[in-house]
Amino acid sequence: MPSRKSVPLIKEHFYHIYNRVAKGLKLFYDDKDYIYYLKLWQEVDFTPSARLLAYCLMPTHYHLLVQIIDEKLFPRKMSYFFNTYLHNLKVRHHLHGPFFPQRYRVKHITDNHYLMAVCYYIHLNPKEAGLVGRIEDWPYSNYLEFINKRNGILINHDLYHEFIESPEMYEKFINERYDEKQIENFI
Repeated sequence: MPSRKSVPLIKEHFYHIYNRVAKGLKLFYDDKDYIYYLKLWQEVDFTPSARLLAYCLMPTHYHLLVQIIDEKLFPRKMSYFFNTYLHNLKVRHHLHGPFFPQRYRVKHITDNHYLMAVCYYIHLNPKEAGLVGRIEDWPYSNYLEFINKRNGILINHDLYHEFIESPEMYEKFINERYDEKQIENFI
């Protein structure tokens, strides 16, 4: 896999981590792939390396919003995770060759306003892509945990409560006050 541009990971800082597969491929071909990815994330146990705030899995790409705990362990966990996931995907769907034209992308989150903009962007991705009419209809993100309509475990509740006033306020803001141009300035 090609090397990624060096963005130093700093302990306790937030990062938007994302990547897209090569043209003509999918990262998730069916529901089983999404479920395997989510179960594998739990099995690999990123908790010693990062705290997950937000995520969204899309057919051709993924978005993660994490706070780094161990800047050396996190890249190793990501490498192991994707090597394992992609091996399973290739075997299951009889696929060959590289999936990602580049290593995962990293954007350093520099302030709380930027953090919230990225969070909204991540959760709005399925709606903006036309996959669903309502954000809450996309099951492969933790938006439902943010608005307290699902009790999933892929969210760090302590971290969530540091930044989100209430599930109702988050839902209202994302549905009523979303300003696409404002958020795009941060992405």
